[in-house]
Formats: sequence, C-alpha cells, structure tokens
Amino acid sequence: MRKIDGPYMVDDEGFRWAKAGGKDEGPGLLTNFVAQIDHEFVYHDGPRTTTVLQVSGKMLDAEGEEQELKPITIEATELRSMSWVPQKWGMRPILYPMASVERDVATIMQIVSEPKRTNIYTHTGWTQVDGKPMYLSSSGGIREKTIDRSITVQLPAELNAYSLPDPKDTTKADVWASIALVKIGPPEVMWPALLATYRAAIGPSDFAIFVAGRTGTFKSEMASLCQSHYGAAMNARKLPASWNSTSNALEALAYRAKDALIVIDDYVVVGASYQQRTLAGKVDQVIRAQGNQAGRTRLSDTSSIQGTMYPRGIILGTGEDVPEGHSIRGRMLISELSPGDIPSKALTKAQSARPQYSKALADWVRWLIETNAAATIKEKADNYRDTMLGIGHARTPSILGELMATAELIGLWCVQRKYLSTAQATDFVTRAMASLKAAGANQKQYLTTADPIEIFLATIRQLLSQQQAHLKTRNGGIPFNAELYGWNVMQGVGEQPTYKAGGTCIGWIDAEKGELLLDPNALPLIKKKSDGRLAITDQTFAKRLKDAQLLLRVDAARQRNTVRMTIEGHPRNVLAMKLEDALSEPGGNEE
Repeated sequence: MRKIDGPYMVDDEGFRWAKAGGKDEGPGLLTNFVAQIDHEFVYHDGPRTTTVLQVSGKMLDAEGEEQELKPITIEATELRSMSWVPQKWGMRPILYPMASVERDVATIMQIVSEPKRTNIYTHTGWTQVDGKPMYLSSSGGIREKTIDRSITVQLPAELNAYSLPDPKDTTKADVWASIALVKIGPPEVMWPALLATYRAAIGPSDFAIFVAGRTGTFKSEMASLCQSHYGAAMNARKLPASWNSTSNALEALAYRAKDALIVIDDYVVVGASYQQRTLAGKVDQVIRAQGNQAGRTRLSDTSSIQGTMYPRGIILGTGEDVPEGHSIRGRMLISELSPGDIPSKALTKAQSARPQYSKALADWVRWLIETNAAATIKEKADNYRDTMLGIGHARTPSILGELMATAELIGLWCVQRKYLSTAQATDFVTRAMASLKAAGANQKQYLTTADPIEIFLATIRQLLSQQQAHLKTRNGGIPFNAELYGWNVMQGVGEQPTYKAGGTCIGWIDAEKGELLLDPNALPLIKKKSDGRLAITDQTFAKRLKDAQLLLRVDAARQRNTVRMTIEGHPRNVLAMKLEDALSEPGGNEE
C-alpha cells in the first residue's frame, strides 16, 4: 500500500482513504479500481477551449489477476461527477458509498497522474502561440520566418484541404500567377473576388461576395481558383461547401474557416415552393450571420446557452440565381458572369497554375506577421469608404473600402518583396480601384429589384394591369382612365363605354389631390402576390413606406402611419400616398 499526497493511499485493490472513520480505524476502500489521466487534449476554437482527458485504469478480477480497463476519453468537466465510470467501463468498477467519494477519487486521479498535454486548434487563421501571432492551416502554423509543423490543427473533413506551404518557397512567379487571375474574366467580377481572397486572411469581415451565372459560365471554376489560395487541392469538384448543406452545417464550416475564404457553391432555386423557401431561409441565415458577425444563440439539451457559430472569414458564394432580399443583397458584393466572359483557354492556363496560388498567400500571411500591416486596414478602409458614400446599399461603401484598402496593402507587399516595381504596383492599385467602383455601381440593379418598396409598388402595378385588383374614387365611383386602375372596358351602348371592376378593391383615388388612398386590409393580398418577397409585417411595411417618404401624411397624434378619412360615406384608415409615385414605373410618369 502506497501513501500519496493528502489523506489518500493506493494499492492493487484500488484507491483508499487513509482514515475511514474514527482515529482508530484503518484505511477505507474508496474504489475497487485505480485510474489515471494519461493525456490532456486542449481544443481551441478561438474564443473557447475544451479539454478532453484520456483515461486508463485497471482492477483485479475474481481470481485476483490484474485486468486492464480500456482507455476512454471524457471531457474535463465530467471528471468530478464520476458518472462516466459506469457509462464507459460498465458495472464492475465500483465507487463505494462514502461521503464525497466522487471528489476524493477525482482528486486522487489528479495526484497520481502526469498527463501529456497537447493543444489542438480546430480552426484556420490567426491565433496566439507563446504570445506571438501564428496563422493556422491543416499543415501547421505560419510564424515570422517559416511554418511550424509541430502545431496540431484538426479541421472538419470538408476543410482538411486548407493547407498552406512553407512561405520560404514562395517565388515572384507564384505571386504573378495569383494576381494575373484578374485578367481571366470581367474586371468587375475578378477584382472583388481576388481582393476578397486576400482580405479574408487579414481578419474578420462583415461582407460576402456572390457570383451568379448560368451553367457553363465557369463560375465554380473561377471561384475554385480563388479557393485554391488556401489549399492547392481545392478545385471545382472539391470545394469546401455547398448551399445544399443545412444552414447549421454551413455556419459551423464557416466558423472553422477563420480568417480564410470559404466558397459556398451552387445556389439554384428549384423544387416546390417550400423547398425554395427553405433555401432562401438558409441563405438569409448564413449571409446575415456573416454581415452581423454573430450567430444564433442556442440552448443545449440541458437548457444552458451554447456558444454561437458564425462565419469568421469571407464567404464567396456562387449560384445560378442571386439570393432574394434587400438586406441580404446589401451584405454582399454581387456580380454576374455570362457565357464567354471567361474564355476556356484563359481558364485552362489559370488552372495549370493552381499550385502557385497557396504559395503566394503563404507569403502574404508571413508579410502580415512581419509588418503588422493588418493593423492599418480599418483606417485605410474607412478613408476609402468615405469617398464611396451614396453607392449602392448603405453597406456597399464599406465593402468597397475594405477591398480598396486590401489592394493598397497588396501593392505595398509586392513592392517590399520586389515582386512588382513601384510603377507596376501603382498600376495594380489604380486598376483595382476602377474595377471596384464599377462593381459598386452595378449593385444598384440588384438592390432595386430586391427593395421591398420597389417590389410593393411593382406588385400593385401588376395587380391593376392584370385586372386582379382595382381602385375606386373616394365616393365609390369609376375613376377617369379607369382601365389604368384595374377596370375592364366593356361594350357600351352607343359611344358610351361601360366598365367592370377587376378583382378586389385595394384603395381609392383622390384625383383632385393626386392621392392614392391604399386600404391597409389589402396588404396581405399584395404580399401574397409578391411571391414571398415581402415577408414582413403590415406594421413594419407601413413604417418602411414612411421611411421611404412615400406617405403624404401620417396621424402623429395617434402615432400611426395611417390616417382616418371619410370614404364611400364611412370613416376608414388608409395609407395616403402620392398617386404618381405609387403607380409610375421607375423613370416614367403615370398618365
């Protein structure tokens, strides 16, 4: 029997307490087995750490022969509960019913163990090791001078190909091959994609890039060339993620792909309406998490709050369609490819250079460590943003600012490393700026078609033009030019035509004041006819109309966006809008 630290002893029979009861009592048996901690695995995912213990044990069988208990793993938080003993080892190992036996046994295990400790990182990107910055991929961690392959990085299977080479092997040709990618397709498509690829390695970002195009435009191939900067094995058939996956799975992958580009491929709107809604909800969740840099808080099965997962790099999405939703489109920089935009010959040449792209990015990472240039990105981005105000969505100038600042840093990197001359770097940055401005200007078309106000007005015009709804005068009569307001012209008597109202009445016209008095009760019909693109409450929508300055007046006294008026002899609450604003096509005028 061996005495150990504290009031404990251990022998072949098990763990003991030195004094079982009174002062004259001998050692008391706490267990009929002994166990020790062989290994501590500390998993780091960035903000959180989880420790897993590898435990081994032994006990005597019925004949007094020593029997090994199979090695098991438990979370460190489980150690003191001892509930893992019967769960993992069955009923033969026994903890005897003594006061605080669980705590005593856990304490003894800690005393007798000298576990090996291994740090395991479960994400790519930046971390601190021994107080110094390091960039992680599955191949190890890039430090100031080289790559440390002793660092253990454990990624999900989908991300195992995130593997950077030793930056010492980077050549001028590798960097030239990378920046030459902007030449294989339209500048307003290629420049944002390449700059986002490099921007992702700097740190957290609150925007995504989306490239749309029908089958045959090589959009997935193009995206894979950007993705290959983080691992040469990632081609168009081995991209890390697809929109076919669940939203939770996509969030988890994008969370692990920290400070890196992650391509989510193949957004295609097909199937029944519920499948389309599911896909739209999935994209909404993932892109909104990217833009907000926050995920959905969830409860575990014990009702405790779990840590959230959200994209910690930059998403490069591809698809045949552009996801719907004004706020979602506002969080992305969108571009489109048409057949022939990327010539097959240029694509083949770029694909042959795929192994060079990760070499370029590895040296980019090393340069960021050496210079701490990433610390200047925010100030540079804000300065560029302020010159872009008024372009696209409210978020668009910030996105452009981030990419422009990245272009400036790439130019500096190339000059300092002598990859480019000062004149070449200046030309690189100038072309980047021009292409980004063009890409920003193109955002208006995507945001307008996704703007709920534009969708709302377009739906009203559609309902009236197709005679699925109609407008009356304030006294309930037929308006002048009735066919413009949802009325069918019928065969009249002599030269006098007659009219028949089409569909439901959705409001009234005050021709003298040039007003459309919309019935709030018609909002559900309008939203239904918008094919699900107006998924907001009636109250929120009325507020949006006010914010867009489409309401001529509101009821400030009652704090309502409707006004009370006498219509067809009865008091009604209506949304008072300017008739010309409501019914004119963008850029045109209503008769």
